[in-house]
Amino acid sequence: MSKTLSPDRIAKLPWLPPRLRPPEPITVRHERLLWLVGIAALIAEYDVSLFGMAIKQIQTDLSIPEDQLTTTVAIFRLGMIPALMLAYLADIIGRRSLLMFTLLGAALSTVATAFTTTQAEFIAAQTFARMFIYCEELLCIVVIAEEFPEKVRGWAIGALGALGALGAGLAAAMFALIDVLPFGWRALYLLGAIPLLWLLWARRNLPETQRFREGLTDDETMLGRWLRPAIGLLTHYPGRLGLLILTIAPYVFGQAAAVILLTKHLQETHQWAPWQVSVLIIGGGLVAVIGNFSAGLASDRLGRKSVLAFGMLMVTAGFALYYGTASTPVLIISWIVAIFFAFVAASILAALGAELFPTSYRSVASGIRLLAWLMFGGIGLVAEGWIFAGGLSRLTEGTVTFGTNSHPEAVKLLLAFVPLAIIPALFLPESARRSLEDIAPEKRRQA
Repeated sequence: MSKTLSPDRIAKLPWLPPRLRPPEPITVRHERLLWLVGIAALIAEYDVSLFGMAIKQIQTDLSIPEDQLTTTVAIFRLGMIPALMLAYLADIIGRRSLLMFTLLGAALSTVATAFTTTQAEFIAAQTFARMFIYCEELLCIVVIAEEFPEKVRGWAIGALGALGALGAGLAAAMFALIDVLPFGWRALYLLGAIPLLWLLWARRNLPETQRFREGLTDDETMLGRWLRPAIGLLTHYPGRLGLLILTIAPYVFGQAAAVILLTKHLQETHQWAPWQVSVLIIGGGLVAVIGNFSAGLASDRLGRKSVLAFGMLMVTAGFALYYGTASTPVLIISWIVAIFFAFVAASILAALGAELFPTSYRSVASGIRLLAWLMFGGIGLVAEGWIFAGGLSRLTEGTVTFGTNSHPEAVKLLLAFVPLAIIPALFLPESARRSLEDIAPEKRRQA
């Protein structure tokens, strides 16, 4: 292990207010590890957030039809399918190698996005970018879960989410400059690739996780090593995986369109200028950062499931108000509430996706969690586009026209699915303040 990452002295964390610090001290090694993986989460969220921020400008420049906006995002999410294959490799050859590879791929794909000139080229470049970004994000969570002690694991994953929220805030800050930057939205993507290349150099001494190293065995055949994650996933904890997917499905199906259309709603329904959108998102983004830290701290103390259920209810209420009000103060308050608790729920679901499964297939299990998130979110986006285009009206022969040619109405209709996610979530094992080996003992030697 590199000497730069090995100190066991206590980290002082002067960059964090006392109330947001972990419930127990962490070492300098853990702090540096958090930054090495967290900066990638920040930049990844910046890249992913750009389309939502600049959706109006990209749509105009590339002539994307109105009823294909949410479908376009759904296509991006197909990048998760090959990302799952990369995550599978991380359970075979290690987390570190894949973290470096996906970082390079994300940088190159983001550069390619800046030079696209048609809708098809843009979709292709962003689908590749999402493939690498999704894998990078889930591996960051796996590394944090495996390396941090159980009493601060929720806080650490929340901190990772907070850095992601900062990335969204950075995208908002840059979006305010879209009308003055040369090449507009293209410059935003190009600027996002530069820090990814720097991070490749900064990670040159990043060690493999201790749990992965300890899980390697010399008596395992090459075929056995390649089949182990798939066999373990299908035979050891299938019930947990099913419950996790049943929790994710209605939640993201119901709120995906609400998230994607946030800034478009401000610009078109409320006639906000780009700089006004940026001010709101940057200010509210600070609340989202606090939300992630708060989610980690609260879930470490109160349990993952109770905080998750409350967060899902608040997401529903917040977005319903946001898309249903004409009052500017209510609009701002509801936006902050919705985003705050959306980050809370996402942080806890990400934690559960890593905590509920053994080291031997933790990466691929986390990949399936993210695949379910993106797949059902993509279905929700397609459903919103279908409702907007009059799908319900045609289906009911004109009896139901709610949502036709109205993004806010279509979004509010889909939000009704979000609270249904609470039911399966209550049956998941509680993982707060428990070691990973206690939550999901390794079973492959008994198989």
